[in-house]
Amino acid sequence: MELAVSHEDSQILLKDKNVLQDSVVDKYRTAGQITQTALKYITGLINDIYHYRTIENPLTISELCLLTDSFIVTRLEQYYKNKVNERGIAIPTSIDVDQLAGGWSPEIDDIKNLKNWNKETTSVEDPLNSTVTGILKAGDVVKITLGVHIDGYTSEVSHSMVIYPTSTNEAGVVVPTGPLLDVKADAVAAAHIAIETVVALLSCALTPEKLPATLGTSVTGQLIRHVVNTIARSYNCAIVPGSRVRRIRRFLAGQNEGIVAEREYKGVVWTESHQEAELLANSEVKDLTVATNSSRSAPSAIPVDDFVVKAGEVYLVDLKMVPLGQTTKKGLVTLEVVDSAKGKSHRKNELVARSGIFVRDFAQSHALKLKTSRKLLTNIDRNGVYPFKLSHLSENFPIISTKDYNEQIVALDKDLKSFRLGMSEIINNYLCVETPIEVAKWVPWDHILKVSNQNGALSYDATASLTLPGHEVPLPKLGIATLKLKSLVRSSSETIDLPVVRECTTVVLCDSDTSSGERPELLRLTGGSKTTQPSWIQSKLELNNEDPTVQGIFQLATLVKDKRFGLIVRETQPMKQSVNQGSNENKDMEL
Repeated sequence: MELAVSHEDSQILLKDKNVLQDSVVDKYRTAGQITQTALKYITGLINDIYHYRTIENPLTISELCLLTDSFIVTRLEQYYKNKVNERGIAIPTSIDVDQLAGGWSPEIDDIKNLKNWNKETTSVEDPLNSTVTGILKAGDVVKITLGVHIDGYTSEVSHSMVIYPTSTNEAGVVVPTGPLLDVKADAVAAAHIAIETVVALLSCALTPEKLPATLGTSVTGQLIRHVVNTIARSYNCAIVPGSRVRRIRRFLAGQNEGIVAEREYKGVVWTESHQEAELLANSEVKDLTVATNSSRSAPSAIPVDDFVVKAGEVYLVDLKMVPLGQTTKKGLVTLEVVDSAKGKSHRKNELVARSGIFVRDFAQSHALKLKTSRKLLTNIDRNGVYPFKLSHLSENFPIISTKDYNEQIVALDKDLKSFRLGMSEIINNYLCVETPIEVAKWVPWDHILKVSNQNGALSYDATASLTLPGHEVPLPKLGIATLKLKSLVRSSSETIDLPVVRECTTVVLCDSDTSSGERPELLRLTGGSKTTQPSWIQSKLELNNEDPTVQGIFQLATLVKDKRFGLIVRETQPMKQSVNQGSNENKDMEL
């Protein structure tokens, strides 16, 4: 899966262009500012619609995604124009509700189609109602994900919001009626504490002497995994497969994982195999055939925890949590890819949708027959290696606030009809890959153990979602491949959907030469107290103060607050809103 790249070119791409210097840090910082501003913009829209009630006609999820992507492109026009070859959207805006773990970014022309494909979800009580209709409701946990890159230096963010029920007080002000109380609150608390702790851990890599003694002497991959697992267990949560804490480099921010094998991969990745190892260790089943890993030197593209975090690196912290409070026994948390069509195995409560985000696979080439396809592929190649949506390729994108909103939507919808035809041929010839829409599922462990596993590892699912090298088989010890695991999820009557909470941030470890002061500092490009404030929740669970690891977590929190002798964590602030690009600029764009 590695591309044939000369040694000189790979040296430039992986080494020379990733040396932190002032010009590189400035690009990271600018990308972070735009990302922070866009996140503040979309959260402001959601608050105005559902909490403050200042927008009468609510915007759908597809419209919110489109307006936020338009906001990002408009902002990018003000920076590094004619100074860099590439700049743009690194991650198209996606809004995932409850059990959706990622990839939900429908196009404008999907609004009617989703309702026709999912007629069984018309009830307001249905868990998928908000996803299908695009209109959120009280109690929903909404995960917003977006990203920006400038010259290949990427900034990405994810934040989970809670939609509260509201009421009007005596002063006539709309206020939330109370905090989130159910098991979702456990996941929100776990995700927030975990990401703040990992950021503090990464900051300790700049000054290892400040790392609490109960956590060791250096920041390693094993330590990061252990700390996050401890927090998840304390709040009775599971870490969703695909969560990761990984180093990112120029043009290598994880957007092509599963398409191109990245050399010298450095990061911690959570998969089903890690849950499998823990469940097997605690299983009392006898006569169980368990495969053992053969001794071999792992290629550099396979993620391993045996690494040390160093200064001068940039890290992406992307954590997803699901609560286990509604489960009654041990089970496995996995991700199921949403199908784009109904079949014999389709259930009434399953979502039917087509992906809205695509990634170009430059390792593939093919002579396309349709003129529409060839023209579309040319526009796609100009977009570079980052994911894209078909609407981004239209001449009517971005949406401009000074023009009539409805006319722009009609023109964009017309372009999408033409793009769909060309994209069909492109995908059928593997020139582009669809980014999967994934739903978090819980499967009973005893149901998995009843399955015979003689030749399971030999089965291969050609339609499986993109996976990292070394993790093609989700349950390697039991020999259960993706195709078998998919059938297990569907065959058990106890399988349930779990709500997902996601938090993601990007940080730069600046040494004394590139920091804004005299001491080393962690530059937090996205997230932080200004833009990703935790939602109002109340969890019955808490961390155990007697656990040495938890004591180290509390010490890290104290060090971050100590501005004089503690850890230096500098947050990138959102840009100030201009007159013609305010937070409520789209009030005149109501449908």
